[in-house]
Amino acid sequence: MDLLKNYYSLISTLFFVLTIVVAHLFSTNNYDWTKNTISDLGSQGYDRRLIMQFGFLGFGLTLSLGILSKGLTWLTTPILIYGLCIALTGIFCTKPFFELQTYSTTQSNLHSLFAQIAGIAFSVGILTQVFFAEDRQSKYIHLLFFLLVIALSATFGLMKNYQGIFQRVLYLTSFLWLIKYYKH
Repeated sequence: MDLLKNYYSLISTLFFVLTIVVAHLFSTNNYDWTKNTISDLGSQGYDRRLIMQFGFLGFGLTLSLGILSKGLTWLTTPILIYGLCIALTGIFCTKPFFELQTYSTTQSNLHSLFAQIAGIAFSVGILTQVFFAEDRQSKYIHLLFFLLVIALSATFGLMKNYQGIFQRVLYLTSFLWLIKYYKH
């Protein structure tokens, strides 16, 4: 339990990255990593969606358990919400990225809702670190990551043909902050 308590950001992130790599290696249905999102690897009707669903659940729950093991504070609450919402995106799958006759729009909408809440909670988590960092350099580092996350999120939404690339850069930026700069 001490391993999880002390390294939960690293453990959850490495697990998630490994799951994403495995899901890519086994991808089918003309999945294009430059265009398709990571959520598409867990989409409804996709025959290999369990890999990515497991990744979302494992990442979110490991991150959340790690936060709770250290004691929940108002400073860690946004990242806890982020973790729980990421886990929920593993339960509710996005719409298929390929032609499929029927799928649940409710499930897809819930996936999107939880993904949006996760993004907002993560941004709030970085912003709280800006205001409560002990030194000026840390404040600037958190502010830089906050601005990067906001800019990459906006670009992800605007660049539909390159969503996969921008989402992966957003994840990389978020994971770097989570592992190296998140104070818990």
